[in-house]
Amino acid sequence: MHAAHSVPPYARVAVDTLEAIRAPGSPRLVVLSSPTGMELGAVLGELAAHDRGYGAEALGTAPQTVRISFADSSPKFQLSDWLVPRAVADGKQGTVLVFEHLQHLPPDELASLEGAIRQLGGTDTRCVCTVTLPLPWASRAAFAAVFTRLRQDGLVHHVNLRPLSPRRLGDMIAAEIEARAEPALVSWLWRLTRGWPAAARAVLRTAREQDLVRVVDRHAHLVGGDSCTLPFAIDELVLPVRETDGPAWEVAKAVAVLGPLGEAVPRLTAEAVAVTEEEARVLLARLEEAGVLRYRRSDCAWEYRLPLAGAAVTASLGPYERRNLARIAVSALWQGTARCADPSYLPEQLAAAGKLVDPERARTELLAAVERLDHHNDDDAYDDPRGARWLRVVAELTSDPVERPRLLLEHAKICLAQGKPEEGLGSLRLLQRAHREHLRPDQLLDVCFAHLTALYRAGELSKLEEIAAYGSLQHPGPDGPLERAVTRGCALLLLGRWHEVRDLLGAVRRRDMSGLVEWKADFLIATAELWLGTTEGVERSRATLPARHRAGEATAAEVHCRVGELLTLGEIRQAEQLLADTGRNLRQLGLPSRMLIALHRGRLREAMDLARRSAVTGVRTCDAVQSEMYHHAAVLLVSGGRLTRAGELLGLARARQPMLPHLLASAQALCELVYGEVERAEDLLRAAVHRAESDGVVAGTDLLWLRVADVAMHAGRPEVLKECLAKVEGVARRLGTERSEMARLVLYAAVHVDHGAARAARRLAQQRQQPLEESAVLYQLIRYGMGEPAILRDTYALLGELDALMPRFWLRLLMRTHGVAVPGRQATAEENERLLAVLVSEGLTNKQIAKVLRTSEKSVEGRLSRLFARTGHGSRVELAMAMLAGRLHL
Repeated sequence: MHAAHSVPPYARVAVDTLEAIRAPGSPRLVVLSSPTGMELGAVLGELAAHDRGYGAEALGTAPQTVRISFADSSPKFQLSDWLVPRAVADGKQGTVLVFEHLQHLPPDELASLEGAIRQLGGTDTRCVCTVTLPLPWASRAAFAAVFTRLRQDGLVHHVNLRPLSPRRLGDMIAAEIEARAEPALVSWLWRLTRGWPAAARAVLRTAREQDLVRVVDRHAHLVGGDSCTLPFAIDELVLPVRETDGPAWEVAKAVAVLGPLGEAVPRLTAEAVAVTEEEARVLLARLEEAGVLRYRRSDCAWEYRLPLAGAAVTASLGPYERRNLARIAVSALWQGTARCADPSYLPEQLAAAGKLVDPERARTELLAAVERLDHHNDDDAYDDPRGARWLRVVAELTSDPVERPRLLLEHAKICLAQGKPEEGLGSLRLLQRAHREHLRPDQLLDVCFAHLTALYRAGELSKLEEIAAYGSLQHPGPDGPLERAVTRGCALLLLGRWHEVRDLLGAVRRRDMSGLVEWKADFLIATAELWLGTTEGVERSRATLPARHRAGEATAAEVHCRVGELLTLGEIRQAEQLLADTGRNLRQLGLPSRMLIALHRGRLREAMDLARRSAVTGVRTCDAVQSEMYHHAAVLLVSGGRLTRAGELLGLARARQPMLPHLLASAQALCELVYGEVERAEDLLRAAVHRAESDGVVAGTDLLWLRVADVAMHAGRPEVLKECLAKVEGVARRLGTERSEMARLVLYAAVHVDHGAARAARRLAQQRQQPLEESAVLYQLIRYGMGEPAILRDTYALLGELDALMPRFWLRLLMRTHGVAVPGRQATAEENERLLAVLVSEGLTNKQIAKVLRTSEKSVEGRLSRLFARTGHGSRVELAMAMLAGRLHL
């Protein structure tokens, strides 16, 4: 993609101010006002950086800046005695004098400033002043009088800065980081900054540095959702508050935590900072007058005028400070001397206070809060980071030697579900180190399996390799040789060494007389054999799940694993049935599984959102389900013309050590095919086939051989289809899945020119009720000469419903070849224009676009000129940014 230059949010203000300064007969004084000094500082920065001529033409060779301190309102000199002589001395140099924080000038000095401004006539000196609102009570009347007179005489130009709307805030984020901001990120940033651009930029910059904001598929996601807290302080916001006198700063810190407690705030603040309640009220009033705090009359609460400032001050608190303020808040709420309407306030303070409050009561109330959160969020409970945070504190507060290990394991499972394996590892290591004696042997194996899964998802593959070799964990694990063998087997499974799993654990089953380990070994062997093309073990396991669920024996992890396997093999109907039979909801599944169901049910926008959300979590590896997810996400992007984004997504997946790499190679080959790089596509597929066959992997190779056949047709080598058919027939026999049978029917129809097989493939595709898959089957049949006019039209309509720009473009070429009229000339022209705009936004050169669209570079140049003229965007960069921000609708 072309580099999208970020347009600073105050660039227009800077230009207007410069024009006001330079214009003949312009006002002597330009006043910039805003509720926050950060915004004013950003404007001054834009003035200095806007163009190189600013310093020489507008400011003179040595611009003077006078800053009047936040804490000390006494001027260091009389402005009237200094300003006029300075202006006269500068003569015609055109000096601009910049005065920051003018709101701190006392009333008498304001009168002197007015006199000095009036004496600047005949000089080229201008003044730029910044005023942070609200004005102090003592000087409001004087400010109003002075500036009213100056305005009436045309001597002042006032610019009051305005915040951005949520929509424009999203546009600013897109310009800043070249990615569309997801709604949760915009909501979080708006709630903190109220749309003030400089504050938003500061948060965005720091959040990216702290890895709170991650970009995938040119969409910026907030890690942890819009309920996450600000884990860092921003000096630009904290320092102005810290510059107040010591007691006021202490009060400001207290209010950052205690502010929501209404009428009790002055009393509790006095307790926190060791002053009288009356002194606390005076300090609160001083902070209100300074524009730091605001008193909310509706519930008597105190809040920061800019929520971000409060969050930054909270993040700057020391550990004990934060815990002690939380203790004060909890004690007041428990005693009934304070109230707060926010249901999450007390749990957050309980979590922060820890053992400074009654541990048993805190534990009970936090557990109840977790349950309320689960009930309130329903199926999205695992998406809320607060539940995991509170549950971890509950575990720390629990003294019961049996309950604490259970809570730690539950916390680890939630962390794994939320894509935070490192946090889960912390609880699992503690569990094994400090609570091993309270776990039954079968529970200890479960903990070990969870530990291995967390290691895998955290990308700690070297540790997994070590465990696979020796069967021992860093912390004490299972004692017996059989248990250690199963631990090794689990590690081998996660590493994709499936033949070794089968060989190792087959012996365990024969040696285990108690049956305690046998079930675990069977489970692992069945999973390994499935990817190698043997389904009997998994089918037996799946068949027992409904009954075991009714008996309360089937775990969520077991059900989710079997559902994920079905989804990886394309068996959506069976996966949905298994969920129903075991009382599970699809939204309780992991994000990759949810993505695949949404995709195959035709909810493509939801599917891509789930894929991106999965990709931005802390999971650093790519298991079988994720391999399938990335494959389909990339194919979907290619279908929409998002070729560069598809390549980037596949690159991300490859870097995560995919379990089924041939699926990614298949999608990458499609990208190369679109670019016209047929030989490159063949090389990729040849390597993928070789690796899959060398590893003995069968799962997913039905899709691989279909892609080999497609590329062979583009290369003009239809004889390859016979080999592809033979391979897919073998896959279908071994896996017995509907998807592999459908692939077999398509290739059989192509090789034997069998219209009966073609009709059977169509019927099966319709029965599976997966729009994207059905459209792919129909398109493949057409490519292989099985497409009468009715199929062409039906397929074209279905692809239109899916907004598949590239397949629709290809199909139009085939329809014209077969003499089938393409419906809607105007609609077709508009769709071609939209496809062109998408390819431009992907950063493709004219030469690449010409290859994709099967036309000449000259034709592309002409079409681009017409597109730029019609949209009003004069360059590729402008067009790309408009597409990225969603402002261009073609």
